[in-house]
Order: sequence, then C-alpha cells, then structure tokens
Amino acid sequence: MHEDNYTNENPPSRNRAIDPETAASDIRAILAASGESESFFAQQRALHTWAENQDRLLDPRRYLTPARDGGLEHRIWLDEAEGNVLKVTYGGCFGRIIRNLRTGLGPATPLEYLDRWHAHNALFGRITFFVGVVLTPECPQVVIEQQALAGELPSSNQIEVFMRECGFQKLEAHPFAWKSDELRFMVFDARPANFVLIEDTPVPFDLIPVPYKKLSAFSSAQ
Repeated sequence: MHEDNYTNENPPSRNRAIDPETAASDIRAILAASGESESFFAQQRALHTWAENQDRLLDPRRYLTPARDGGLEHRIWLDEAEGNVLKVTYGGCFGRIIRNLRTGLGPATPLEYLDRWHAHNALFGRITFFVGVVLTPECPQVVIEQQALAGELPSSNQIEVFMRECGFQKLEAHPFAWKSDELRFMVFDARPANFVLIEDTPVPFDLIPVPYKKLSAFSSAQ
C-alpha cells in the first residue's frame, strides 16, 4: 500500500454510507440463512432483501435523474454541496470484473462488485463507500459514494512509479494490468483516466483489483 494515499478518515455521513465489506458480509449471511447459492440472481434477491432490511432502498428520482453516463460501469453525478461523487451501476450488471485472463472483462455480480470496492479501499485508500440500492425494472442498481478528487490526469510514467511503490509489477501481456505476488492481487484498468494527480501523486479511484484466487487462468499456473 502506498504511504501517501489520500484516505478519508471520516466517511460520508449524509447518506449513512458504509464500507462495502459490511454490506457484502450481510448479504452473504442472508444467502447462507436462506440456503441459496451465490448465483447471480440469488445475489440480486439477497441484495434487495438487505436493502429493505437496512432501509437502504433509495429514491430513483434523486439518484437516477441527475446522473449522466460515466463510462462502461456507472452513471455519475457530483453532489457539490457534500463534495462527493455518486455513482450508480447500469441496470443489468454490477460493474465489471475479470475472472479469466483469456476472456477479459465481464459483468460482475453484486458480491463481486462490493468485494472489488472493499479491496480498492484496502489497497489504495478509503475513498469509496456503499450508499444503497435503487430498484428499476432491469434489476437493482447499486449506488456508491466517493470522495471528490480534483486534479489533472497523471502520465503513464507517474502511474508506473506509483504502482511499483505500491508493490505491483506490470503484467506485460495485458495493457493497464499489474500484479503483486506478495499481496496476491492483480489490478486491471490502471489507465490515466482512472487516476487523479494530487500533489504529484497519482490517486486511483476506479481500478479493478481481483485476488489471485478468483483468476482461474492465472492462479492455476501458480
């Protein structure tokens, strides 16, 4: 982990935002109690149940209306009053994940999405928190909140220095991918657009960390 990470010691309070790990643990408990597997649709049902139980079903007029397309994974909007960026997953999937190096990015499940942000916080600093769920005809959509980071895009060289200082080495066969045998993680999509340069340090806000054990084409070769 980089020593100069810009962490938020006081998580956002307006939405009672929580660590993604807390939500993931609760959802796994719901699945275990119900005897269901961790299939995609079982996770969706458990996510819905959890949001109802925790009073985290959010008003779509508030969270979807102001949002604009922000890339492959989210619609986004800036809450200027709070100084936070809110991100809403598109209906039908929960961001992207890599399970196999040969097949590349694919749709993530709710638990994979929450695990991804927990890992991101652990590796690079706690700037991402889980807000709740918006129900739409396609499927539940997850809302996360991030500390707003203002700055320029870093260069590829600056990102390389940062990632190496964090203990990662380039995965040469895959652009924007890094691995750490010590941490047992790979990190994908580490392109300049997913960093902000703050005081000459690239701060990541939208990478895709995946533990070795989830990567069949890599872990089987270890």
